[in-house]
Amino acid sequence: MKVFYFILILSYTSLYGASIRTQVSLLEASENIRLHSQEIVKNYLYYYDNPAKKSQKALIQKSIYKLDEQFRLIAKSTKDEDSKDILTFLDYSKEKIEEVLKDPFNKDNPALMLDYSEVLLEGAQMISMNLNYIPSNEEKMLIKMKDISFLVERMTKYYFATLIEDDNSVYKEMLHEAIIDMDKDLVYISKYKYLDKNINDLKLLKRNWEVLKNFFESGKELKIPNIISLSSVEVRANAQTLENYHSKNQ
Repeated sequence: MKVFYFILILSYTSLYGASIRTQVSLLEASENIRLHSQEIVKNYLYYYDNPAKKSQKALIQKSIYKLDEQFRLIAKSTKDEDSKDILTFLDYSKEKIEEVLKDPFNKDNPALMLDYSEVLLEGAQMISMNLNYIPSNEEKMLIKMKDISFLVERMTKYYFATLIEDDNSVYKEMLHEAIIDMDKDLVYISKYKYLDKNINDLKLLKRNWEVLKNFFESGKELKIPNIISLSSVEVRANAQTLENYHSKNQ
């Protein structure tokens, strides 16, 4: 009888552990969808405003492929019917994005792409909200680092949107809100007890962010898409370094 109870407890622990792993996997997938939702449309708007930069089209397709990977992961991992319904709608939105890409220079397409990116973002956040999982402190740091990359893409997306439609106050407000959120995230991660090497990585991230932030703010008067693009890549690379650190420490 004792052996039976031991096996039962062991099986429960194994199932519970698998459930936790699944929850973490779904949480990371939803964060990745948030990122790719902004990344795709940012690259699209940059391409739309700079048709000569055909390399952007390849980047868009790469992000769509990554988005598909996250959809497949969620479909395989979740039994939650609400999440499955959301995923179906997200897949539909992704297909609409692919349709827009077939005619990238239609004047209505930038606004459509921005709308689809917000649908993908909202769906990813709803999937995350459906999870019954409380992240550990280390996982919270990992999520914050992913959020920083997301915000860099979001700010850049709305910056490019203002270049296409300069009189749109909504785009400017969304850019402003993302800048505020970025500053909050950096305050949060600055409280973490990093080792010396990682402290330098954090300092580099914050320094490069201040440069990018200044470009965003001065970019209201100066159109500097190439500088913004290069600077945003630099900040994301800095964020990725710390994200990798937290990913290993989970």
